[in-house]
Amino acid sequence: MADTNTVTKEKEATITPDAAQSVPQTPVFDEISEMTEEGAVNVVIQAAGMAQQTGQLTVRDSVILAKAISVLRPGSI
Repeated sequence: MADTNTVTKEKEATITPDAAQSVPQTPVFDEISEMTEEGAVNVVIQAAGMAQQTGQLTVRDSVILAKAISVLRPGSI
């Protein structure tokens, strides 16, 4: 099963107010410049998960989304 955790470095790091200024920031366009098909699928799955968690999808949408994810990543959900 592929890792569908966050794709951004900012989400992984815990930043305190004092340390915020010392952490170098990478422009988003640099972060995505070498995105693979696998990475793109992970981003779409993450976005779908966030939409589901926040109640932005209908039950019908959720079922369709779950099927699409299972087609792309059998056994991941």
